[in-house]
Amino acid sequence: MVKTTDPVRSARLPQRGAGSAAADRLKGFASLLAVLAIVGGVPYVLLTFFGKPWPDQVPSRDVLFSELSIETVLGIIGFFVWLAWLHFVVCLIAEAVAEVRGHGLSPRIPLGGGSQTLARRLVAGVVLIAGSAAVTLPVASAVTTSGVAPTSISVSQGGDDSVSTYRQTEKRSTVLSGGHTGVRTNNDQTGQVVKYTEVRPPEGRNYDCLWDIAERYLGEGRRYKEIYDLNKNKLQPDGRRLTNPDLIMPGWQVRLPADAKGPGVHTVRVAIDTPGSPVQQQDDKLSPNTKDTKEKVTPKIVTKPTVKTATEAKPGTGSRWFEEQGTEKPSSVGIGNDPAVKDTKPSEPSIDVTQPHGPGTTEAQPGDPVAGGTKVPDVVVESDSGISATEAGIYGFGATLLAAGLAVALKRRRGWALGPGPKAAANRQTEINLRLAADVPTAQFVDNSLRQLGASMTEADRPMPAVVAALVTDRALTLVLEPGEHHAPPPAPWQVIADGRRWVLRRAYGPAGEVTAPSPYPTLVTIGRNADGATVLVDLDTARGVVSFGGVTNASRDVVGSLAAELATNLWSEGAHVSMVGFGDDLSSLAPARLSYWTKLDDALQEVTRRTDNQVQACARRDADSVATARMAYPDAMLWGAEIIFVSAPPSLEEQHQLGRLAADAKRCVAVVVVGDVLDAPWRFVVDEKNQAVCRLLGLEVDAHSINPTQFADLVALFDTAESEARDKRRAEQDMPAYEFSSMDLSQAAPVEVDLLGPVEVDARGPIDDGRVQLATEIVAFLAGQDYGVHPNVLAGSIWPRGISDELRDAALEHTRQWVGVDAMYADESGRWMLNRSVVRVDWDVFRTLAKQADLMDDPRRPLSTALGLVHGQAWSGLPAGRYSWLAAAGIERRMAESVVDAALKLAEASLRHDDGNLARTALQTGLSFAPASEELWRATLRLASHFGTTDDVTVIAGQMYTALSKHGGPRGAEAETDALVDELLPGYRRPAQVA
Repeated sequence: MVKTTDPVRSARLPQRGAGSAAADRLKGFASLLAVLAIVGGVPYVLLTFFGKPWPDQVPSRDVLFSELSIETVLGIIGFFVWLAWLHFVVCLIAEAVAEVRGHGLSPRIPLGGGSQTLARRLVAGVVLIAGSAAVTLPVASAVTTSGVAPTSISVSQGGDDSVSTYRQTEKRSTVLSGGHTGVRTNNDQTGQVVKYTEVRPPEGRNYDCLWDIAERYLGEGRRYKEIYDLNKNKLQPDGRRLTNPDLIMPGWQVRLPADAKGPGVHTVRVAIDTPGSPVQQQDDKLSPNTKDTKEKVTPKIVTKPTVKTATEAKPGTGSRWFEEQGTEKPSSVGIGNDPAVKDTKPSEPSIDVTQPHGPGTTEAQPGDPVAGGTKVPDVVVESDSGISATEAGIYGFGATLLAAGLAVALKRRRGWALGPGPKAAANRQTEINLRLAADVPTAQFVDNSLRQLGASMTEADRPMPAVVAALVTDRALTLVLEPGEHHAPPPAPWQVIADGRRWVLRRAYGPAGEVTAPSPYPTLVTIGRNADGATVLVDLDTARGVVSFGGVTNASRDVVGSLAAELATNLWSEGAHVSMVGFGDDLSSLAPARLSYWTKLDDALQEVTRRTDNQVQACARRDADSVATARMAYPDAMLWGAEIIFVSAPPSLEEQHQLGRLAADAKRCVAVVVVGDVLDAPWRFVVDEKNQAVCRLLGLEVDAHSINPTQFADLVALFDTAESEARDKRRAEQDMPAYEFSSMDLSQAAPVEVDLLGPVEVDARGPIDDGRVQLATEIVAFLAGQDYGVHPNVLAGSIWPRGISDELRDAALEHTRQWVGVDAMYADESGRWMLNRSVVRVDWDVFRTLAKQADLMDDPRRPLSTALGLVHGQAWSGLPAGRYSWLAAAGIERRMAESVVDAALKLAEASLRHDDGNLARTALQTGLSFAPASEELWRATLRLASHFGTTDDVTVIAGQMYTALSKHGGPRGAEAETDALVDELLPGYRRPAQVA
């Protein structure tokens, strides 16, 4: 069971008002007079008016039954006033003793309440008399040194891990110079050095306080007011806020003035590029038609404020980072000779793809091309699309990668069917929102880029660098490396900036196809978006310890839930396993093969330890020093899969140590995330009510992604329905198209051709701006799926689900109509928009026509062969982000899959009746290219290979089948019927483990 530690008592600080030294002395004398008046004046008044608190003689029994007199009532009142005075004096003495002993917490007096608080303030006021005499010189000294750069100080940690031992820097921390993370914050954008420290745990009865912090780092305790002003009302890791300078808690992260220095001061620097800087103006105005302009990549990825942290190493200290820091000089790397080249296809003569790829260089000059690599076109972002990547996101602001992983997992859950069926109608809006938020192309770019980098580094026999964070924009992927280590330049087309501390890959130079190499960073997960609009990911494995999310508990839990959902479904965490402990609802149905639910942390630890013991043994057998090294040298997704543990509340101290040991073991790939503050955590995030997540050590502040319990419930229902539909193999009746095509029609090119049986393509010859092509293609594709036209309001609600004005809708329709031709797209008398099928040829219409014709023939091979010849790839692949959400309601994906699979099976069967094995094989391969998860097609392919081929041929087909099902099929693996057929055809065949 998850345990929580006992809360630590608040630290205490004598309250001091603002003002000059003379004012402080005046307040101090006023407090002294108040103390004297209470201690001496109150007894005098009581003795004068009420007399002694005890009676002159022992009262007799008759007093209880006698009539009350005025004197008796006054005596009773006086007695209680005497008690109140005595109680206050006791509080005053307790506070004075605590002050003399060194600012520690005074003992809590029973029923003290306001009396003890007043006593504390009076004692604090008296202290001002003594403190004001030493004000002038220390303050002057502080002002004099405020402009001096921070001194680099190295602090190494001993072996004592007890809570009472103060960690002057973060655990395993040393001071290094010249390193930085460079992950910017939203605030602190004025270019100053931002410093902070952590409140010390108590030592005996002495508790840290703002006065002590000011004395340690500012040289004068009276400057605690400056610290208080900097941190007032700021959310702390334990969910509280600093609202009273007397009350601070151990582990709080307190920001310090700029002149603070000494062991324990953590520093980040915020650099600013002004809005009118030449780099930004160039970046904003750059277009394919711009001549003699060079794009630049700065260490900040975009030209907005960026946080950079640096550290200075000294011999004999530990291997950690982030402390006193230097300033990073701006650097730029030229990409490409001519901006017009970015829209040039690799096959065109202006691009030489025959040159060998050399390593990236840190000495690139503006205007120089990237060393090696084939450039592919940049992604075009339209201004009139109605949906932008930053606006799309139902699970936090712009949670595009999170939603992309969920969308891909949902498609895999449906398997061969590809799209939603009739059972999904109740969850239609959830899926529409999910498709709107998903940016699958960007997720594929990140996944393939990292895999290609890992393959290139492995081929060159070089280790992968440790990555702290990654920044993803529509232009580039940037890896922020762990400071303190020297790395050789990366392979091309990666580029080095920031003195080697960042590796950048322009999106135009990303892999053009799928990369099958192992994923080097399976624990990389999205935190949120920073103020620059970049998606920020952190590598949990690099923390080498517990990563805590404190602050507002419910908000933190929602953010951690989004991390778990992404790691269980994203593209690059293959083989990873997520263990969720104590989160209430079982969410394992989102990814049964990659996510499990536990009620007790001990049970989860036993299972994780058992699985990672295999990694330790495998590293020993292969003489590998870490899982990260072995993962790339000896690919095995199941063996080297990451284990990520999510705990819903801070565990006990013993459990923290156990989790920390697992996470720190390089021969185990274990990451741990805890909801709530953990003092010894290397990375401590604070999440506020607005879902802003801050990690001071990384210099990171983002608008965090989150999934609340209601959204989780909707997702679970959607995935459960998808799995139910995947088991339902019934085919829906296919309707004839509104316009029938004959096979003779295909011999001539149509004025407009629309291809839907694969990646969506529209061949039109009219004029249109490049920025409108994607939107116009979607409009044509939507109308191509409507046999009898569609009302403009329905069209607008499908293409622009977030809403659009009638004027913009009509303008977009007119642009599209001019592109395809005014006679090809029109609105009828009732206002319904449709395509003129006599001018526009839709391959889906032709396919359905030929399939119906084949049903009426004794030998259907010719029409079915012609129909399958229209298939040109996997259905609806490569869709742009934030588009085609109407597919969730149209049902065309499932109908297409059913038709293509049926046509392939029928053609294969007819071909075998005529002993035409080649045509049968071609038919099945075409069907699998469209629906690679169709086990019906795979079983037919196995039988075909067994009939015409050898055992080796069947073995090859079986291996290809299990690979395809592992990538495109459901999370529970192959169907029992498929496994039974393999056992029959290949006795003793060893099936590979299912990797989700």
